[in-house]
Amino acid sequence: MTMTIDLPIRPGAALNDADTRDFVEQHILNATYSVVLRNSYIPDRAYNKEGIVNILANYAWQEYAYKCGRWQRRPVFEHLPFIPWRSWETVHDTILLTRHATGQGIAEVTGLALKVPPPSGRLLFAGDPHYAGVMSSVVDGERRMAIVGSTRLGHPEFKQTIAARARDLTKGMTPDRTPTVRLFDPPEDYVRHLGPWLADHPEKPRGRSWSGS
Repeated sequence: MTMTIDLPIRPGAALNDADTRDFVEQHILNATYSVVLRNSYIPDRAYNKEGIVNILANYAWQEYAYKCGRWQRRPVFEHLPFIPWRSWETVHDTILLTRHATGQGIAEVTGLALKVPPPSGRLLFAGDPHYAGVMSSVVDGERRMAIVGSTRLGHPEFKQTIAARARDLTKGMTPDRTPTVRLFDPPEDYVRHLGPWLADHPEKPRGRSWSGS
């Protein structure tokens, strides 16, 4: 049986847009997945029907600029952590939402289905970027839509934990009620190994790769 959206939609909310509504009904509510994908966390945490519909029925789309991809010092010997040498590598685990006019960062988000063209661009977001919401982007001419959560919902390296909390938040979030959840600053040991965003610094940073530097 084909599923359709049948709940109240706030004036100005994203689901008032016919293209958004059609996309959600076709690609979210009535999505089909391969056996492998169906048995993973992704459908429940990135494409959760209840969460996406609730957010888009209550929040308007907001356009943000973004940066995706940054330099990070990673262990040279992943399986030998007691050897403290690190090398600069690019990681694409998070997206920084920024203001168009100033480039000022608003929030860093992540999820199990991050799909945006690096290293920068523009996307649509509905929800509260300081907590969670739904991100819409265009990749290779195709629209993508998924739940993302602030990295402050948990450690950025544990995306499934963040994705689970973001899923739970999106099911009940509304613009008139701030979520009552605890946010965390990332661990200092993680932060001190972060480098610049690729959009700002496409060349590999210089400097020693010793973990204590």
